[in-house]
Amino acid sequence: SIGVATMAAGEVAKLRIASSKGYGARGSPPKIPGEASLDFEIELLSFTDREEVNPEGPSVLKKVLVSMPDKWRKPNGTCDVEFKYRAVGEAAWVEATWTRTEAPAGLPAELRAGLESMVEGETASFSAAGREFEVEMSAWIENEECVPADKGGVVKRVERPFREDADVDWKTPGDTSEIRVRGSVRLASSGAPVVDFGPVSDSHAAGAADESGTTWCVDEHDGYAGDGLALCDGVEAALKRMKIGEIANVRVAPKYGFGDAARVPPEAVGVALEARLELCAIIEEKPAWELALDDKIAVVDHKRALGNRHFGNGDYARASRRYTQAIDIGASDYDMQDDDRKKRLKLATDTARLNRAACRLKTGDFTQAKADADAVLADDPDNAKALFRRAKALTALDDWPQARADLKTLLRLDPASADAKRALADLAKREKAYKNHQRKLYAGRDLFGKISAAKHNDKPDATAPTLDPDQAPPPPQQHDHIPPPPDDAAAAA
Repeated sequence: SIGVATMAAGEVAKLRIASSKGYGARGSPPKIPGEASLDFEIELLSFTDREEVNPEGPSVLKKVLVSMPDKWRKPNGTCDVEFKYRAVGEAAWVEATWTRTEAPAGLPAELRAGLESMVEGETASFSAAGREFEVEMSAWIENEECVPADKGGVVKRVERPFREDADVDWKTPGDTSEIRVRGSVRLASSGAPVVDFGPVSDSHAAGAADESGTTWCVDEHDGYAGDGLALCDGVEAALKRMKIGEIANVRVAPKYGFGDAARVPPEAVGVALEARLELCAIIEEKPAWELALDDKIAVVDHKRALGNRHFGNGDYARASRRYTQAIDIGASDYDMQDDDRKKRLKLATDTARLNRAACRLKTGDFTQAKADADAVLADDPDNAKALFRRAKALTALDDWPQARADLKTLLRLDPASADAKRALADLAKREKAYKNHQRKLYAGRDLFGKISAAKHNDKPDATAPTLDPDQAPPPPQQHDHIPPPPDDAAAAA
């Protein structure tokens, strides 16, 4: 391959190939011994400048006929692709659409890889499945699952791509970003309007200049946009996948629609929805590395306060997200020279971490709850709330000796701690219940004596009990005591 790449069409050449570039020490028995050099005489009849665009599957060779050097965006496997094609030698072009699930009749399946290598306006020839095609790329519509774990839950189809400005084209909204949106939500069954966020702009230029629309804070809206308009999880899931200037049509399954009749007409509750949305702007929060020292502490406290509100409302998943934001912002104090400020930031961040541990205890994520408590105890081994929350996580994880050790440490620090006393009593009940179960399971069975006798007789004892998995002791029951709310979720905050 190295030698042929240096040849011209019609050339005849003799190539002497060293063993290291040939078959090496093993050779190719029986004709070629190891460490043999090779002599080849080669005539290059012809070659093509086509590119292989399907290296992981059946060969698809591409030659660009009309290039579009200013464009770079290409369709992917989720897109519905609109194009024209003709077999080589035919005059008439055929217009076709290749959806993400269905190919046009008569075209080989591997040609899809060729389409996904093209940009809008490009024309190329392809060799696929022994046939030759010319293809002109017209456009494509992107389809995206906005809840990847629930296929079909919220599906977004791009009607107009994002505005390709260097400063904005890659950005999508994050939690607590403020966004401005235009568009509407309607019933999928009848098309009847439900919510109107304002008219969609016809062009990127008009949309950039138009400051109309509805504004709200992502993941912090309590079901209402800034103008009191109703929001549902499906609309926000789609918007979190959109870029500035993009217009998309969205299908929302009932479980991601409206669940509250107080916010929308009764006929819009618990049904499938459709929406046409334009993401006009993202007003982002200042990143952590740009925050001044005191501002960083204030933002950590603010995020924690938002989490406390959600914790108090029983929305532990959202509370955990806010606490995570606070922890991430407070993770670095490299720019702080003042020890007092460092201590304040550390305290605020550790409090958020303990509050997240409380959320994780509520949702049954005991391993991560323990990890949060571990992180605090690494620097503050006598932190009472960290000891208590780790003990609760360890109890749920059946690590009873370590749970007891944490609770005893807590009682040494605070002998009057009612929570620690209740947790120790709960642990004692669990252990007693487990021992009683074991005693009943093996009551009246001389297990070890029979095993010993069986070994002495050098044959199995048919009467000796076996450890049937179905007879294994049941896992300990979850603790009855509910972990206390986050440190500062109460009015004392």
